[in-house]
Amino acid sequence: MLENIEAETAQERATTLLINLGFSAELRARPMNALSGGWRVRTALAAAIFAKPDLLLLDEPTNHLSIGAVLWLARELATNETWKQRIVAVVSHDRCFLDEITTDTLHISGAARQLTQSKGNYTTWTQRREQQQLTHARAKASKEREIKDLRDFNPGMIGSTPKAMKLYKMKQKQAEKLEEELKNLEIEAAALQEDAEIPLSLKAGGELSGFVVQIKNVGFRYTTDLPFLFRGAEMGIDSKSRIVLLGENGNGKTTLVRLMLGDLEATEGTITHASGVRIALVNQHHADQIDLTLSPLRFMLDKFPGDGSYEHEQAIRSHLSGCGVTSQLMTLPASALSGGQRSRVSLAAVSYTKPHVLVLDEPTNNLDLESVVALADCIERFEGGVVLVSHDQYFVGRVAKEVWVVDGGAVSKAESFDKYRAQALAKLK
Repeated sequence: MLENIEAETAQERATTLLINLGFSAELRARPMNALSGGWRVRTALAAAIFAKPDLLLLDEPTNHLSIGAVLWLARELATNETWKQRIVAVVSHDRCFLDEITTDTLHISGAARQLTQSKGNYTTWTQRREQQQLTHARAKASKEREIKDLRDFNPGMIGSTPKAMKLYKMKQKQAEKLEEELKNLEIEAAALQEDAEIPLSLKAGGELSGFVVQIKNVGFRYTTDLPFLFRGAEMGIDSKSRIVLLGENGNGKTTLVRLMLGDLEATEGTITHASGVRIALVNQHHADQIDLTLSPLRFMLDKFPGDGSYEHEQAIRSHLSGCGVTSQLMTLPASALSGGQRSRVSLAAVSYTKPHVLVLDEPTNNLDLESVVALADCIERFEGGVVLVSHDQYFVGRVAKEVWVVDGGAVSKAESFDKYRAQALAKLK
């Protein structure tokens, strides 16, 4: 019995699992009640993989992982013979992860109230979806032309004879039949379009000359009896910066972000902010802090009351609309919105202040796949600096122009994200 569950190698396998998911020796030794929520989620993930169940269900498994841990998990599920012989079902917004591990795609349509299965990974599914949309658009246009031709038929042009009137009635019946078919096509088209990307637009404060934030020889530790998280950090952020901070959880990425924001004071070195600079933070918890009893419109009006005029309310409505919050969603209580929709409301609130620098700490965690694309498009257009902490490879690859790694007590610049990813893959056990 013990041989069947591989008891002899259990401790070694468990330790290797935890190391690959980013656990240091110190974290592995901690009791569960001393771990943060994120590390407890990782522990649960490790336990599920360790158990090798016949059916493994993973709901957003990458949310609390570093990119290195995501790469390991993808390799584990895609190449380990254990999982090739078992069923793995994954809900995820991480397209690179899905493309690595999936052989089939299940899609739930709210519009059609249908669950459909198709062969292939997420990219294959999107390509097939785009082809279906194109085919439907062509069929719809063709039917609309046919209907117009039939409806435009004038029996008087060939003489108002009984034969002409009979032909006219026949064409009207044909048009009615085609109109019914067109209605069905429009229903199908609506279902195909329900996953379409909703554009997102964020306001910026405009370009400031020179560095808006300058970090010089900065080191930080929380108390004198603790070691430094990092020392000697040197970095400049300007209005065109697109910086990503990478590294294992606990190395100090969020601490560095808080230093940039002025929430923490450097233990050594200096952090200089340009006069009048506005820095805004968007993190994975902002959407959860919205009062669920308030509508997006009420939330924004309470946060930015302005002069209370009709014009001010219209400006707020316009801003929400630009952030992908439709007029219908604006008046619903936040409790009726999805996590992704609430994230758009929090983005609207942050960008209303017109920041010069936008700091995004795991901004994709509550977003669906299409919203991740919309946010990447938006950041590319954003007329200000951007500092990003993210584990989403697609998003980082789209947005980041500079890659900084917080690791081993230092903050160092990497050659590129592709280079960092290749090095992380090479280190996998």
